[in-house]
Order: sequence, then C-alpha cells, then structure tokens
Amino acid sequence: MQSDPRRVFWAQIALGLGSVIQILGMPIIVGALQDHWGFSAADAGYITSIDLAGLCIGAITTSAWAPKLNWKKYMTAAIVFGAALNVLSLWFHSFGALAVLRLGAGLASGAAYSSSLALLCGATDTARGYSILIFAQVIANAIVLAAFPAIDDRWGPAGLFVTIAVVLLATLFVVPYLPARRPPMPAHAAGAGRIVLPGLCLAAVAFVYVAIGSFWAYAERMGLAFGLAPNLVHNLLTASVLLSSLGCIAAFRVSRAGGQSRPLLAALGLLAVTLLAHSVSMHGAMYIVTLAMLQVCWNFIDIFQLGTLSFVDPSGRAAALVPAAQGIALAIGPAAGALVLTIGQSYKDVLLLSGGMAALATVCYAIVHFAYQHRTPELRVGF
Repeated sequence: MQSDPRRVFWAQIALGLGSVIQILGMPIIVGALQDHWGFSAADAGYITSIDLAGLCIGAITTSAWAPKLNWKKYMTAAIVFGAALNVLSLWFHSFGALAVLRLGAGLASGAAYSSSLALLCGATDTARGYSILIFAQVIANAIVLAAFPAIDDRWGPAGLFVTIAVVLLATLFVVPYLPARRPPMPAHAAGAGRIVLPGLCLAAVAFVYVAIGSFWAYAERMGLAFGLAPNLVHNLLTASVLLSSLGCIAAFRVSRAGGQSRPLLAALGLLAVTLLAHSVSMHGAMYIVTLAMLQVCWNFIDIFQLGTLSFVDPSGRAAALVPAAQGIALAIGPAAGALVLTIGQSYKDVLLLSGGMAALATVCYAIVHFAYQHRTPELRVGF
C-alpha cells in the first residue's frame, strides 16, 4: 500500500526541523559550557567547531550513500545515535571526551538534516517544500533563542543536551512515513551534466555563504563605522532578522509562476549589486539598504538554490551536500573578511569581497541556466 503523499511530505519537513535544533542552539551551548562546566571561551568555541565538523561529515556520508540507502533504517539509526550521544554528553565534561561525543552528535544531526533535504528533492513542488522548511526553521530559531537560555539557567548544558535528545527522539514518530527508497531519476538529470552542473550549484552555495559570512561577521562594526548610533545598529540587526521570513514568503509566491533559475539569478544579481554599490557609497543609509537586502535575499536564495539543485540532481546527493558547503563557507567567510580587512584597512574591502562572492555565485548559476536553455522543452519544465 502506498503512503499518503501529504504525510510523506510533512514527515520530511518534521525530520528537517527536528534535526536542525542542535545547530540553532549552538550559540547558547557555547555560553553554557563556559558558565557551568568551566570551559574557556576558546575551548567552548572549539567544541562548537567540532560539532559543525561532524555535521559536514554527516552530510557527505548521506550524499555518498544516498542511491543505496534505506531511508527509514538510516534515519532511525541516525536519530537514535544522535539522541544517545547527546544524553551521554551529560556525564563527560573533559575536553577530549566531550569533543568525541559532540563530533558524533553533529554527524548524526547532519545525516538527518541532509536526508530531509535529499528526500524533499522528490517533492512535486520543491520550492513549496523548501519554503515551508526554511520558514519553519526561522520560527524554530526564535523559539530556541527564547527557550534555551531559560533551560540553561536552570539545568545548564545538561538540560540543553537532553532537550536536543528529546526533540530528536520525537522525530522517530514520522520515520514510518518516509519512503524506503528514492524513485528513479527523471530524464532531465541524465547526461554528463549530472556531475558538472550540480558541482557548479554547490560552488555557488559556497560563494553565497562566504559572502554572507564575511559581511555578517562585521555587520555591527560596519554600522558603527558608517556613523550610526550603537542602539540603532543593534535595533537594525534585530529588525533585519525578521525580514528573513519575507524571503520565505516571497519564494513561495514567486515559485507559483514556475521556474527555479530566473528568480535565483535575479536575487543573486541584486545582492551582488547592492553589496558592490555599498563599497562605493559607504554611508549609513546605504548600510541600512544593504542590511535589509541581505536578509530578504538570504532565505529566498537558499530556497531556490535547493530547488535548482533538486532539478539538476533529483537523486538528492547534491542537496545532501548543501549543509557541508554552507558550514565550510561560513567558517571561511569571517576569516576571509578579516584577511582583506587586515590588508586593506577598510570595510570597503569586506564589501568588495562579499559582493564579489555573490557575483561569482551568479556566474555559476548563469552557466547552469544557459546549459538548460539548450535542452528540449520537456526536459526543462519547471526550471
């Protein structure tokens, strides 16, 4: 008997939402490790980096095994493994032991989240699926940032790790609705482009997140440097985060008109032009425009990046690698920003770096877009 497609869809959304809680809670976990378990700021940061490294390994593992996976068994193993390692973290407070446990917990979380992205590639309307998932993550992020500090105050890191374990175990209830196997790949994925085009898309994901990471790392400092008052900068940063939800809504509405690549190219081009224009016009008003544009485009771009990847590689292998590409790029972004700032001694160079990375992402997707324009109409429906 076939599963109800609606239950399958919402199971995949729930899976992606439950597995990302660990990632969303990392800023609170860093502080909790310092305040309650005596970790230095540096060691707490290293633990977080190790957790993220595990996420990347989990994404790569999922991508490598995707064609052969029994998704129900794989997800059950990842969820149980992740929950167990989070619970075990309660009793191991030395750096070495906790690092090993967090590496494993990150791997499990990354495997589950990547599986959700890979499985959503098979949705009839990928833009709708990814819009709902990312919008739900925005809401979950707000809940986590509100609830985790209260949990930390009462129970410390132990309470945070138990909460993550409980959320993970709750997603076990949706695993029976997942497909055991992915359906065969459609015709538009055939040919040599199965490697080249997804590779270009993943490179673009990395370029986008280097752009975001380098700008966001210095967002507060830039606002102050451009003459805005500290309270105004902080309020703008908070308000700008709320704009990210508009990107989800806009992506959902735009996707109704059909197509993935044109809206994505437009958003990337707009982001690149805004950042580069800001490097020429370095004043407070342009800073506000750039901040708003970045937040509106951020989730919009994420959704259509995943939608485009699901089109060029319906197997889900490329989509499963997105968390790894994002994680590596977010680690590189602030370091790259620091490097150009050290060399140039001006935030203009940070803006040029961010705008240049967004422009490179636009070029990558333009190549993918024009490659599909030469295909027959039936092989590019929805692209």
